[in-house]
Amino acid sequence: MKKVKYLTSFLVIMLIMLFMTACGKNTTAKPNEANAIYGSWAYTHDKETAIAVFHKDGTAQYEGKDYSFECDSQFIKLKDKDDKIIKLRYVLNDEGMYLYSNNTYTFSGKGEPNGLVGEWSCAEKNWSYSFTEAGTFMEDGFFSGNYTVDDENSTFKLVYKDQFEDTVCYFKLGDSKLQIEYPWPMVRTSNE
Repeated sequence: MKKVKYLTSFLVIMLIMLFMTACGKNTTAKPNEANAIYGSWAYTHDKETAIAVFHKDGTAQYEGKDYSFECDSQFIKLKDKDDKIIKLRYVLNDEGMYLYSNNTYTFSGKGEPNGLVGEWSCAEKNWSYSFTEAGTFMEDGFFSGNYTVDDENSTFKLVYKDQFEDTVCYFKLGDSKLQIEYPWPMVRTSNE
């Protein structure tokens, strides 16, 4: 009888240890997603120049800077040597992936911003947006079209007149700042 009691106790303890070990594992970097993004990536308009490189050892380069990285099915988390984190949304497709750049724009119009409506500039990249109440936009003083806002999903859709395909961007507003996640089509570099 004592053997059965000890055996049962032993099995219960082993199960508890197994559950504790499984719960303690890092599940943010899923192998399938990481396997899909390993390698060197370039913009579709310049397939020779790598913008992002993801290595199997967990290191990465993005826009010329070094990082460590983790990923899940929606985001790549880059961390620099000072522990500053950049979170990039991505979507894989048959041609490659869309990698969303994450940039902050400052309201540069008169008065206070009214949602997206107004003048916005990103000094770091020398980029700008102008959104009107009539649903039109001007990007970087050159690319124009119409836009719609989906507040529920925190997105806006840019419908360019001629230049590009329709583009859905994620956004966040606050304190006269507009954070935009813009999708850039990426392919593996041609020298890979």
